[in-house]
Amino acid sequence: MPSKPLHRPSILDIARDAGVSPATVSRAFNRPQLLKPDTLQRIERVARKSRFRPNRLGSGLRSGSTRTIGMALPTLRNPVFAECFEGAEAWAHDNGYSIMVTTTGYDVTREAAAVHSLIDHQVEGVLLAVANAARSATLRELAEDGLPYVLVYNESPSHPCVSVDNMAAAGDMLCWLAGQGHTRIALVTGPLAASDRARRRLQGARACARKLGLPPPAHLPMPSHTAADVGILRQALRERPAPTALFCSNDLLAVSVIAQLRALGLHVPQALSVCGFDGMHLAALMVPPLTTVEQPSRDIGATACAQLLARLRGESAVSLRLPHRLMAGGTVAAAAPSP
Repeated sequence: MPSKPLHRPSILDIARDAGVSPATVSRAFNRPQLLKPDTLQRIERVARKSRFRPNRLGSGLRSGSTRTIGMALPTLRNPVFAECFEGAEAWAHDNGYSIMVTTTGYDVTREAAAVHSLIDHQVEGVLLAVANAARSATLRELAEDGLPYVLVYNESPSHPCVSVDNMAAAGDMLCWLAGQGHTRIALVTGPLAASDRARRRLQGARACARKLGLPPPAHLPMPSHTAADVGILRQALRERPAPTALFCSNDLLAVSVIAQLRALGLHVPQALSVCGFDGMHLAALMVPPLTTVEQPSRDIGATACAQLLARLRGESAVSLRLPHRLMAGGTVAAAAPSP
């Protein structure tokens, strides 16, 4: 049998039971400061008893403000992006906004479709990470339409953004590896076309190597941003001289690299050192803990949300770089002396 529709009390029901007009009930939930305290308490008491919830979307559409912002992230499988969302959502909630989130799978086509879907749902602004901020048609479209937006993780001189300095952070890690005696270092990344963050980390590592007079780090591009290809690793380790340290462009990729090395019979860090980038909380729970560059993902989300809400108030958004931190775990050991 078909289920019976759930009865939801309306403003008219609450007004009747509280002995006030529907307009007074509306003010109780939208502008409570305009009501006398005893009237407001009576309406709230009736609403709680009836389990009444105001229709925020309907009232928002009527007023021209949905109090909703959109967020488009590459994936939520990576804890870093989930932390970013949590930071943004907490800030939005504290300021009377909700967030509608969608994922793009590191795909430019899905990226555009995801943002279009958010716009169709009447969001007032967008937080997003794109594949390439310098070439993004999605960002150009948002700018042309006049819809406020702020980038998370991407760095750009042309678009408002909140990130870390990816080149400097990668340079700091490479310098630290060099301090551990590693001169043969390889950068492991996903497809650079789908992540300008990974590209900047590669550039930063290579710039630091030049400054230190080290050989240019090799580049091992993987088909995926979060999964290592054992064949590519096997071939890299057959090179002579082989790398002694693998610097991965994100922590999930580093975890996958360590697992694939173990499948090849190689233990980290005894046979090979491995480090990552992101500082996801799981990294500290690994055995041994992962050596990584920590970026404050929750703060990136919260700060970007604050900048977006400032834009919605008519203020100018400010691009910000938040501080990174090197976390020395147990997956990097001093390089063995060259034979």
